[in-house]
Amino acid sequence: MNSLSIFFGVTNYEFRMQIRRRAMWIIFFCLALLSSILGGPGSAYRQLIDNPFNLTPLQVVAYWTSTVNTFIPIILGIMLADRLARDKRTKVDELFMTTPGALGWRIAGKYVGSLLATIIPVLLFYSIGIGVILFHTQNPIILLYALETFAAIALPGLLFVAAFSIACPAIMWVPLYQFLFVGYWFWGNLLSPAQGIPTLSATILTPVGSYMDAGFFSDPIGRRHATALQGVESIVLLLAITILVMFVLWTLLKWQQARQ
Repeated sequence: MNSLSIFFGVTNYEFRMQIRRRAMWIIFFCLALLSSILGGPGSAYRQLIDNPFNLTPLQVVAYWTSTVNTFIPIILGIMLADRLARDKRTKVDELFMTTPGALGWRIAGKYVGSLLATIIPVLLFYSIGIGVILFHTQNPIILLYALETFAAIALPGLLFVAAFSIACPAIMWVPLYQFLFVGYWFWGNLLSPAQGIPTLSATILTPVGSYMDAGFFSDPIGRRHATALQGVESIVLLLAITILVMFVLWTLLKWQQARQ
């Protein structure tokens, strides 16, 4: 069987399985509702209208992107954590084992398909704030700013989170990983070093995207001070670790396959 056929077949299967999950849509809907009550998309509006920090339209979009990327990856990580476990539970992994083809392409298809499906609710929620900004500016360039800031600030972290959430449950209990992941997110991304607790939040290894926001878009709110080079370094580090994690997963599954 052609390797690309395997990749696209698994990608299509994973996408359809994930996009149909009611729990995913319910959780994202509840998050969007809670965020709206607490002022979520309205925060972009307030920064645009009140503009206490004299933000440019690009910085307003970057502000909204950073706001979305503060908590949305938690939901994405939790919803992707059971992909391998579901395959074992439904015996789909046994079907894949009997089908000729490269294991690496199957893993890549699982990663891409499930991530694409899970990121759709993220983009829908993100688009609410972008729509608010676009409505009040009447400037189509906001759409280009949205693509630019999402790709620079949010996407590297989402790829990073997706890799760990698919790979780590291969060696640990899914609820345990989900619990540890939530704790890591707050400790390694949102906890301030000023509180005296050692944390990764002050390093470029932060998928929350604060270094990209400050380095590329000159975050004037002062949440992070960084250069463009540090932003690039953060992206490169996150993507490199993403590839490494998926390679380790491939090695592990290949070893398990050889033992069976």
